[in-house]
Amino acid sequence: MEFKEKIKIRRQELGLTLDDVAMRVGVRAATVSRWESGEIKNIRRDKIKLLADALQVSPAYLMDWDDSSPSQDQFLEEFRNAPHEVIVIGRAAKKMTPEQRKKLIEMAKLYFDDEELFK
Repeated sequence: MEFKEKIKIRRQELGLTLDDVAMRVGVRAATVSRWESGEIKNIRRDKIKLLADALQVSPAYLMDWDDSSPSQDQFLEEFRNAPHEVIVIGRAAKKMTPEQRKKLIEMAKLYFDDEELFK
């Protein structure tokens, strides 16, 4: 899979908009769109790291230095020691559409004061 496809597919899997990614990387949404279309091919290293963080993948994955793809099971792995309810929600989230996941996160935000948990 090409760099441009990895970005777009992963962004959509996470339910992020172009603006969401752009804000996290420190660029304009048009720039993210141009990355996704393949119009911009050379990306600065610092932006690759920020983009990888925003998409919750490694820079190695984005740049084909590593051929393993982000696994949805990684989501569950992070919660291995979490309460049973969190694991059940994690399993359900794997089956949700990006829009449903986005709504779930929005609902969860209502119960937490710390916005840093969702970045």
